Parts: sequence; C-alpha cells; structure tokens
Amino acid sequence: MVYLYGVAGFLGGFSLGMWAIHVLLRAYSKRELVMNKELRWTYGLGVWLLAGLGAWAGVHVHGAQLF
Repeated sequence: MVYLYGVAGFLGGFSLGMWAIHVLLRAYSKRELVMNKELRWTYGLGVWLLAGLGAWAGVHVHGAQLF
C-alpha cells in the first residue's frame, strides 16, 4: 500500500511542477525556450525535485519512514 501512496505523491508532485513551469515560462517565446539550454536545467530540475518531494510526502502520509 505504501507504493500506491508513493506513486500518487510522485504523480502529484510532477503535475504540480509541470503547472509551475507552465506559469513561470509563459513569458518566453517558443524559440527562446528551445534555444536557451540554461532554462532546461533550471526548470527541468525543479520539476523532478517537486516530483521527488511529492513521493516523499506520499510515503510520509502513509506513515512509513524512508530511512
């Protein structure tokens, strides 16, 4: 059952991260998004960090300890 909470938290965190970069990158043109490699690392890494935090939160909500 803990896996279900972890996966649900991961998907929730990933969705939240995708929504956040959608809002934050709204001002950039499509060309600038494709050409600027620095944006890829900054915002892409943020999405995966939120996904990881979501998975941790899901497991924490279930009551299991990660470590």
